[in-house]
Amino acid sequence: MSFSTILEILALIAFVLAAIGFSYRKTDLIAIGLALWSLAVLIPELGSITISSVILLLAFVAFVAAAIGWKYRKINLISVGLAMWVLSIVLPAFHIG
Repeated sequence: MSFSTILEILALIAFVLAAIGFSYRKTDLIAIGLALWSLAVLIPELGSITISSVILLLAFVAFVAAAIGWKYRKINLISVGLAMWVLSIVLPAFHIG
């Protein structure tokens, strides 16, 4: 079992705990699950640094910030992280060259 698989299992556990209503102080379990999942996707990509992997790393940072309860005005950091994650997936389709 790879480290990425373990992270995905932990993300699944975080999602299930969030779904049943478990909470711990200001910690957002959905953001924790997304952070673990994005890290599981990011780890295999670290062999070659691309724009997509840098954007995915920034999405991971946004998820971690959301998980610890950090807020910036009315910006939803989970949405920012998801937007960056989707951008990291879509960006290679627009590769010119």
